Amino acid sequence: MSVETQETALEDANKDRALIYLAMFRELRSRCGEPEAIDILRTALYRHGRRFGETLKPHAPRDFDGLIESFAKAPDGGRMFQPRIDRQGTHALAVTFMSCPLKSAWREAGLDDAELLTMLHCASAMDSGTMDSAGFDLEIRTWQPGEEGCCRLVIREKGSAGG
Repeated sequence: MSVETQETALEDANKDRALIYLAMFRELRSRCGEPEAIDILRTALYRHGRRFGETLKPHAPRDFDGLIESFAKAPDGGRMFQPRIDRQGTHALAVTFMSCPLKSAWREAGLDDAELLTMLHCASAMDSGTMDSAGFDLEIRTWQPGEEGCCRLVIREKGSAGG
């Protein structure tokens, strides 16, 4: 399989993941209402993120270079999510994902801004679980209409100022 074929397959798998989240959210919303659907999906994604976070624990408390490679540029060296990295001193790192296959898939599925914002809010719980389990504090700002790129994460050494 060529590198280009592998990259396309990886992006397609992530887009499919986005559509699974959307199908689950819509089914949950129809059965128990939007607030409960958001809570259930965020809780499930947070818990799933904690599993991935275990693999990042060796980077705590402040191996931000390792975190860039193992998290921000994963799984393909940064091609899919195109992270823009901004150092925040020695205790923090800001990452803005300039591309996101989940956001792209939801746009392709016809979501309006309101539903897209809800889905990004739900999906962001996975990053929260990941960083919590890995031993970092996280501040996340999901994409807002009119902004370039997608979500912005500020990852801090646990307990440092601002965290």
